[in-house]
Amino acid sequence: MNSTKVMGWMLILGPVVTFITGLLTNFLVGQGNTPTEAVQEIIDNQNLTTILTVVNSLGFVSALVGATLVSKTMSGEDKKGGIFGQISTILFVGLTTLAIATTLSDLATVGAIQSAATDTAAITAAKFNNAVTIQIVGGVLWNGLLFYWGVGFIIFGIAALMQKRLHMIVDWIFVVFGTIFLILSIAPVDLGQLIFIVFGLMVINTIVGGVFVLKGK
Repeated sequence: MNSTKVMGWMLILGPVVTFITGLLTNFLVGQGNTPTEAVQEIIDNQNLTTILTVVNSLGFVSALVGATLVSKTMSGEDKKGGIFGQISTILFVGLTTLAIATTLSDLATVGAIQSAATDTAAITAAKFNNAVTIQIVGGVLWNGLLFYWGVGFIIFGIAALMQKRLHMIVDWIFVVFGTIFLILSIAPVDLGQLIFIVFGLMVINTIVGGVFVLKGK
């Protein structure tokens, strides 16, 4: 399998896996409206949380790795908008690293709440508080991830538009939704369940981008 196929399939399968496992987590484990609620839901569904978190992380990171590789192909001083390709490549490398830590925060929570027969009530309470702290840190990391994810998609879309890399509509959607992600990360807007529509549309666009990569665009 050549590099083009690897990039394309990462952009296709990664978002699909991430979106499906995200929905399953939301419906089977819970939404976790607060860090405390999230920890309690994880305690009640430890095995399921572990499986869904690992699979979700693999999908999310794969999608970002695919975007990083595509960005790299748009880099270079000899290419129109090559500087934007270089910038988006650097951003996606950072996002991939951040995503590895962020998407596994629930797995770290599962580890933090493991109990032993010798645990006292004080130790159990301390473990619960540590798990809540992990959830708080994970939420902060998600906010930072969303912010730079938006920035990365905007710059990625600009580079793709200048080089006519994928398809004009696909490229513009990356710019538009990158802007939406950027706004959502800094504005106190609660979309509720509508957030799944926003991410769903971006998932579809990323998949379509992957298809164009496979076609050699």
